[in-house]
Amino acid sequence: KWTPQSSDYTDINSATSYAPPSQVSPFYADVASELKNMMDNPSWDDGSLAPVFLRLAWHSSGTYDAASGTGGSNGAGMRFQDEAADPENAGLDVARAFLEPVKRKFPEISYSDLWILAAYVGLEHTGGPALEFTPGRVDHPDESYWAGMSYGRLPAAEKYCCPHLDDNDVSSSLDAEGRVEGWEGLCTHVRNEVFYRMGFDDKEIVALLCGGHVYGRCHPNASGYAGPWVEHPTEFSNEYAADMIEDEWTLVGHGDTWLDAQGAAELRPAPGNRQFVNKIKYKVDEDEPNQMMLLSDMVLAWDPGFRTHLEVYAEDEEVLKYDFGVAFKKLTELGCGF
Repeated sequence: KWTPQSSDYTDINSATSYAPPSQVSPFYADVASELKNMMDNPSWDDGSLAPVFLRLAWHSSGTYDAASGTGGSNGAGMRFQDEAADPENAGLDVARAFLEPVKRKFPEISYSDLWILAAYVGLEHTGGPALEFTPGRVDHPDESYWAGMSYGRLPAAEKYCCPHLDDNDVSSSLDAEGRVEGWEGLCTHVRNEVFYRMGFDDKEIVALLCGGHVYGRCHPNASGYAGPWVEHPTEFSNEYAADMIEDEWTLVGHGDTWLDAQGAAELRPAPGNRQFVNKIKYKVDEDEPNQMMLLSDMVLAWDPGFRTHLEVYAEDEEVLKYDFGVAFKKLTELGCGF
């Protein structure tokens, strides 16, 4: 595994003026304390709610469109049927349900603020950046806001990639360099249709993915994909970036039952989906944890513009922590008018 290199981060650290949520105001400090107390939960994935709260905040914010000014975390639109039904939001009803007792205890906080604050507390609790929380988001009163919205604003893992017809032979969709045919279209989707639309540049895109996808795992019954990105999915690190560059990745589909024999059945996606895994057929490494990468993750390694930043974060965890913190705060405040 790659490890952070020793460097002088004085400029980075002195530029950080963020205060953790617990230092904002007595009311929000009380909410943050309540959230922190519930963050470690042995009944949920890997014993932590931080990853699913992070995803809730990301997906509620990631609908923002800079041109129209619609979407974003302001409003908590996922409470309503249309936004909740976006396929990319599958499984987030669990996160919202976990937060309902907190909302009942602190009814003054908006759902919009609560979802973002939960992510900030989760990040800090798991060793990620401590972000200054700015309250003031206002919930949509009803679903009329959806008239200016549409599906397709959140990233899709395989959009525009070459389709495959046989779950038992997904490797036929690879080019000579081991990339999925049509990856350039997927890269354009991630870069232009999703992140540029919100106002992010390439560096911010890579920082967001490297910092966000170090958390949690995918579930076949929700997203259709399966397994964690990293060995320790409840701790902030640069493991995602480092492993993407350093490890060998194999494209698999649901029909790749050879994974079962390697103790990696959890890495088989739902029928019709493809993902990369850190396993090699006929080569068993019992010390290698089960990890996966989505096709939309791998474009960070395949696209030269993205890879430049990926390599920096693979070598330097402190730089990633700072850049991710800046980019994630920006993401969660888009459209809020702060």
